[in-house]
Amino acid sequence: TRQGFQLISALIEQELGMRCSVLMGANIAKEVACERFSEATVGFADGQESMGKLWTQLFHTRYLHVRAVPDVVGCELCGTLKNIVAIGAGFVDGLGFGNNTKAAIIRIGLVEMKRLAEEFFPSVKAETYFESAGIADLITTCFGGRNRKCAEVFALSRRAGETRSWEDIEAELLGGQKL
Repeated sequence: TRQGFQLISALIEQELGMRCSVLMGANIAKEVACERFSEATVGFADGQESMGKLWTQLFHTRYLHVRAVPDVVGCELCGTLKNIVAIGAGFVDGLGFGNNTKAAIIRIGLVEMKRLAEEFFPSVKAETYFESAGIADLITTCFGGRNRKCAEVFALSRRAGETRSWEDIEAELLGGQKL
C-alpha cells in the first residue's frame, strides 16, 4: 500500500470484518503428513483467548504440538520474513560457504526480522520470536524449506555457469507451488 505493506490477516479482517488468527511454525507439510513430531503457533488477537484455546484444541495432536499466543502480527511476520532469510541460507549452501556462514545468516536475519517488526508493527511481542512461529520456523525453513532449496539450486546453477530462472527452478522442485 502507499502507507507500507499490509499483512494478509489485516486484509482479511478489513475485507470480511472479522478477527483473524494465524497458524505458523516449524511444520514442513510432508513431515506433518508422515506424522513426524512437529509444532506450530496459533497467533490470536488480544482479548480472544477463547479463540486461541479453540484453535489449539482443533489442531493439537500427538505429533503436532500447538501453542497459542496473543500475537497475530508477530506470528504472521515471522512466518513471512523467515522465507527471505531462508533464501539467503540457500545461497550460502549453493555457494559452499559452510555452516558458520549459514548460522550467521540465520542470526542476522532474526535480528533484521525483529528490527522490521519494531519499526512497522510495534505491537509484536518479543516472546513470539521464541515460539515455533519464530526461531523454530526460521531454523526449519533455513535447513529444509522450499525457499532454501530453490535458492541453493539457483546459486549452484550460477556457479556452474548456467542461467536457470526462478520459474524453471520452481517448476522442477515445487510441483506447481511458488516461492
